[in-house]
Amino acid sequence: MEFIVFGEDWGRHPSSSQHILTELMGRYEVTWINSIGLRQPKLNWRDINRVREKLYATLGHRSQVKTGSTKKCIPGHAPATIIKPLVWPVAQAPLIKKINNALLNMQLYRKQKRRIIWAALPTAVDYLDICDSDLVIYYCGDDFSSLADVDHHYVTEMEKRLIHRADIILACSPALQNKFPASKTWLLPHGVASSQFAKPASCPADISTNQPNIGFYGSINNWLDQKLLVHLATARPGINFYLVGPVNTDITALSHIPNIHFLPAKPHHQLAGYLQHWTAAILPFIDNDQIRACNPLKLREYLAAGCPVISANFPAVHPYQPLVTTATSPNEWLQAIDSYCQLSHSERQAYAEQASVRIAHESWENRANAVIELINSKLMSEKTDSPS
Repeated sequence: MEFIVFGEDWGRHPSSSQHILTELMGRYEVTWINSIGLRQPKLNWRDINRVREKLYATLGHRSQVKTGSTKKCIPGHAPATIIKPLVWPVAQAPLIKKINNALLNMQLYRKQKRRIIWAALPTAVDYLDICDSDLVIYYCGDDFSSLADVDHHYVTEMEKRLIHRADIILACSPALQNKFPASKTWLLPHGVASSQFAKPASCPADISTNQPNIGFYGSINNWLDQKLLVHLATARPGINFYLVGPVNTDITALSHIPNIHFLPAKPHHQLAGYLQHWTAAILPFIDNDQIRACNPLKLREYLAAGCPVISANFPAVHPYQPLVTTATSPNEWLQAIDSYCQLSHSERQAYAEQASVRIAHESWENRANAVIELINSKLMSEKTDSPS
């Protein structure tokens, strides 16, 4: 088998698709198509810079990149081929769609084996006809109808078409699973690189352990509850709060708080060092449709590192209680923080052991194996159903 993947830009951040396909690269050929977008560019500096970045990546380098020439955010293999597509995002005009298809078709390799499409973006539906696939998988890791920076009207329509075209739909959470036809939809929760996060790591130089510290890593975005963070940091001035990741929203409310520290995004393999030296890790999300449907990768990574977890109350964390303490008010958050600050060394060790047992069967390898079993079963059933 060979896989063609429509995902985000390879190496931009360690997504679930990248984790799963990394597990499959040792067994199958994988062609990764960098992001084809979820909205049309606008005339602003952010989009101009993004277009310039894309053009430089495509025109300044080969549009097909072989293994070893890209930055890897996940330790291990890179795809055999990474395609930087020469397409206009979310095209609506029929002529532009035809041009997009023709351009991408020139970049694709000729089919060699049974071809599986892994579409992690609804916008991939416009390119299915040129891919000559044997099976189409729609991997849904987000509620695109509630995501920011998405052309919701067009992407929702594209998702409907992709649902119709897909042979298999994989959803990362029950809330997403329930959106799709039960006859061809399966739940595929995120996995975790347990050994990577459990391996002892030294304390990073840019955090202090002289006093308790609370941490979060990931996109600093509008789904973080900034009002809550201000309250927590102000109420506990003796605790450092570290927010690690790219800032993609206005942080004026947080930037003047002396014990809230912003650190740049870190390579995936360095995150364990932060988790293992934080007093607790947090998921301080607001309550909205996107969060209720999400299944954060970092949740299992927090647990794999043995770092106590405090979270807002949303469905994805419920199966991990009581290892994850959920808080629904500022006072509950403060109580949880105070409780974890008082843990002894032996109590933290016991917590880490319990967390390790809880996620023992949730590796990315197990998730990838489940995908292959499902694909083989589907291909076999289609072969059986076809006329002889």
